[in-house]
Amino acid sequence: MAKSNPQNKTTQLHPEFNQQQQRKINYKKRQRKVARNRLMLMFGVFFLIIGGLAFTYHEQRQVLEEKQKQSQALTQELKDQKELKKDLEVEIKQLNDDDYIAQLAREKLFLSEKGEVLFTLPKKDEKKQKNDESSN
Repeated sequence: MAKSNPQNKTTQLHPEFNQQQQRKINYKKRQRKVARNRLMLMFGVFFLIIGGLAFTYHEQRQVLEEKQKQSQALTQELKDQKELKKDLEVEIKQLNDDDYIAQLAREKLFLSEKGEVLFTLPKKDEKKQKNDESSN
């Protein structure tokens, strides 16, 4: 079993036991190294996933903001179109009225009834321009 060394007074263990202990130590070192590598790999995958999710979130947020701006613009355009439609409907009703058409013809086309004489008076802006020109 153990050999005795008379000079050191220490007992040496069997080489088989030493080898067995060394194998256990090496096995534990390998297991720690494998566990550390596995942990590093998991952290790497975790950070890749988190990075991908963050990138996707950022991109989707930008797309959402763009869509909201488009929605606001289209809502404003719809509102403008509804106002235009309402104005055009009023104009259609007026154009179906004979009195309105006669009034429009008198104003725009200077049409008159029999025996009627039309006089056009200058507008206020034209009067001001003439006054300004004459004062110079």
